[in-house]
Parts: sequence; structure tokens; C-alpha cells
Amino acid sequence: MNILEKIVNEIKNDLIEKKNLLSIESLKKNIDYDSNSFSLYDSLNNDYLSLIAEIKDTSPSKGKLMNGKNFINLAKNYLDANVNAISIVTERNFFKGSLDNIINLKKLNEYDSTPVLRKDFIIDQYQIFESKFYGADAILLIASILSQKQLTDFVLLAKTINLECLVEVHNLSELEKALLSDTRIIGINNRNLNDFSVDINTTLNLVKKIPDHILKVSESGIFTREHISVLENAGCNAALIGEAIITSDDPYKKIIELTND
Repeated sequence: MNILEKIVNEIKNDLIEKKNLLSIESLKKNIDYDSNSFSLYDSLNNDYLSLIAEIKDTSPSKGKLMNGKNFINLAKNYLDANVNAISIVTERNFFKGSLDNIINLKKLNEYDSTPVLRKDFIIDQYQIFESKFYGADAILLIASILSQKQLTDFVLLAKTINLECLVEVHNLSELEKALLSDTRIIGINNRNLNDFSVDINTTLNLVKKIPDHILKVSESGIFTREHISVLENAGCNAALIGEAIITSDDPYKKIIELTND
């Protein structure tokens, strides 16, 4: 069993526990469907390469990332640097994330209208309603762990409750699956989730196969301004960057370094 399969198995166990504590019917009743939602698509649709800055405590491949840093200070750095969106990893077993961090971010005095992407391993509609309940503006859907029907249905369901979707792919067959859904944003993960190897050429090979009306996000293995330039020249609209910022001595300075010409 590879790491991705282990993560998905744990998610299934977590869902049994969550549904026993709060049924999906009760969850739906407690959602504020009229709450403000900020468009990830609009925030990333610029004439420059936009930045989704990620907050991730731990990585299965790299271990603890947030050594000596805490969530609140990191979030304030991201907001002060005017990133285009913030991705919060909420998976708790392997990444030590928490859904509460979405609420914690939006409670900050510095928070205004930066879209928040919930990054997790979503395999059940319960998690989509849960994302809305906790205040996410968008969710990550990983094509490799969903059937075509699940992916298409999840994108449509999210749209009905005013959540946007970033559909993540790693190869051509997953891209073809994503293109059959109604997503307006596709993320190309340079990391192979089966063995966690990283190759930025994954983006360069797939990005040209995505139609112009869909925003293209490159994820993983992006560390330098040179990487940003390569992705921008290849036709990407945005980069999702976590490790390079989180592990830097000065996260704010690292963001400015990555985003300024």
C-alpha cells in the first residue's frame, strides 16, 4: 500500500467518526449559505503569475515543516505580502492540519478578502458541505482518487453552494478526466502522490493541453524566481507554493522575492 492509499484509508475512517458525531443532514442545516465567499478564479486571473501560498505543518515526505513557526504568524505574513490566495492543508493524520485553521485565518484583523482553498483528500460529499461550514472559498479535488462521476458530481455540488474547485492532475489521463468536469481551475501537481517524487516538467508537458478558458496552476517543487519565470512563460496562471516559503528564514521576504521581477 502506497502513501496515497494509506491517506485515503485514514480519511475513510475519519469520515465514519465524523458522520457519527454529526450527520450530513445536521451539517447542512448548520451552514450559513449566505456567508461571503471570495472567488479563487477571479483572484488568480491576472496578467502576471499569481501566488497561492500554502500553510502546511508537516509533509509525509519531508516531515515537520513549521519548525519554530506558528500558524497565526505565518498567516499574517501571507496577508501582509498580499498573496492572491491561501491554501490551508486540513488533513490531520499525515499533514497535522486542522479545519479550525480556516476559521482562525478569517478571524484575523488583517484578513480582508483573500480566497481560502481547503487542501485535503476529498472523497465524499460530506467533506464538501464541511468545507462550506468552516468557511472555505474553494476546495481541492484530486482526480486520481475520484472516479469520473465523483469528480463531475463534486464540482457541480460545490458550485451549488458557492464553492469553487481546483481539480488536481498529474498525468494526461487525469487531465482528460478533469476536462470532462465543469471546473474552471486545474492544478498540475509536479509531485507524484504515489512515491512523492517531484518534477517540474510535469507542468511543462501538460499545461499546453489545457484550454485557454481554464486557469492553470502549477503545484509542488517551486522554490525560486527562476521557476516562476519558467512557469509564467509556459502559460501558467498561478503557482501554489508551500515548502519554499514555510521553511525560509523570513516567509514574507521569500514571498516578495518570488513575486517581484
